[in-house]
Amino acid sequence: MTLALLMHVAREYRNVSARAEILSLSDRIIRYIGEHTDKVTLGMVAAHFSYHPNYISSLLRQKTGRTFSEILLEQRMDRALALLKGTSLSVEEVSAMVGYNDTSNFYRAFRGYYRVSPREYYKE
Repeated sequence: MTLALLMHVAREYRNVSARAEILSLSDRIIRYIGEHTDKVTLGMVAAHFSYHPNYISSLLRQKTGRTFSEILLEQRMDRALALLKGTSLSVEEVSAMVGYNDTSNFYRAFRGYYRVSPREYYKE
């Protein structure tokens, strides 16, 4: 009897978990961007999901109210902030890890997003 009950609970858990993983296309795209912030482009996203870049761009704008670039910037800045807070990596290393080849571009983006430079944030 106990075994039957445990099997029933396990089946229900599996069904609920499976339903929770069904995400919309825009949610899957945002998750993909978050997992590949260091090298993702709109073209890569479009190729990965087998859609035209224009469709991906308009879908994100329609569903989130933000452009691909805005979403990517948000994901990169969130990741950069977590790395600055949680590690002892230099700003230059963090910059490279979140997808900026030029550290000065990272500084400009960080200051524009958080209103403080990475070095100032790093000191606080």
